[in-house]
Amino acid sequence: MTRTILCLARHGETNWNIERRFQGQFDIALNARGRAQAEALARELKTAHFDRVYSSDLRRAMATAAPIAERLGLPVLATQRLREKDDGAWQGHTHAEVQVKYAADYPHYLARKPDFAAPEGETLEEFARRIRLVLTDIARESAGLAVLVVAHAGVLDIAWRMATGKPLSAKREHPVLNATPNWIAYEKGEWSLVDWATAERPEIAAPWDGAPLPRREAARGLIVSPQGKALLMQYAGGLSPHFLALGQQHFWATPGGALKEDEDFETALRREICEETGLVLPGDVGPVVATREFPMELGDDWQQAVERYFLIETEEFAPAPQMLTPEEKVHLLGWRWWSADEIAASRELIFPEGLEALLRKVTA
Repeated sequence: MTRTILCLARHGETNWNIERRFQGQFDIALNARGRAQAEALARELKTAHFDRVYSSDLRRAMATAAPIAERLGLPVLATQRLREKDDGAWQGHTHAEVQVKYAADYPHYLARKPDFAAPEGETLEEFARRIRLVLTDIARESAGLAVLVVAHAGVLDIAWRMATGKPLSAKREHPVLNATPNWIAYEKGEWSLVDWATAERPEIAAPWDGAPLPRREAARGLIVSPQGKALLMQYAGGLSPHFLALGQQHFWATPGGALKEDEDFETALRREICEETGLVLPGDVGPVVATREFPMELGDDWQQAVERYFLIETEEFAPAPQMLTPEEKVHLLGWRWWSADEIAASRELIFPEGLEALLRKVTA
């Protein structure tokens, strides 16, 4: 049997990587740095020869594979089989949140217990079996060829164990870096390690000048109807140059906005919701159901976004914005009530990432 070479690369960075959230099989897009990493990987591999390009079908992997496949003139062969481990109910939560909410289970995750699974998720054994099968199938179908596989940290972890013979419980010797090539080989039914990247690879610089970013605190309302639909507003303006270059002229998001001077989150929420929808909130606003902190590109500027999402339960209504500035009137294009399934299936720009999962959680 001839030797097959696989180059494996993890997708570029996402905001959920920064926030240390369990992404699992949620379809989270690359952030600005992740897009730069994908382009850098394409440059690094510009002299490499590949006969086929495989990718997880999740958009963060597909967007990382695309620049390389385009250079090669090859299609990206997307498959669900290369998706990250399904972490079930933990997906969308930060590690810190899981450590508190699932205090008895989290140590099993840290210890890499093979038969442990998060609620509704895969065990490590099940995940490893899935990845061994798909990588072996790719190698056999591509006998004697050079293949690029773009996937996720968990997938590359299993591939490293396949190539080194290390058990699932063993500590990995090197990290799995974003958008960095790692090489393994398949010959005569056996896997071997050719080269694995280390942390010494030069990092992609921050897309801003590297200085600490100004904080932008914002309150946003997750307005949910008894039918389980969320009210999203359609906005123009504030999009990063990247999205504009891709032809995106608007996006959908939960209503809300930045705190003004001397405002707290609750006060800002009442003001923003009234201005954008006409809904007057009672004295006690809904509970905070999500928090986020990440670098955000707002137009040509970068800010450190600090966001709190408040649950607001109400019957469906037609928004009637109040007291918007002339600029806000131009930028607020419309509104729509969305189900979680509609959000998940849409190719529109919808923020925050993973909103469908949050909506399902609060309406369960």
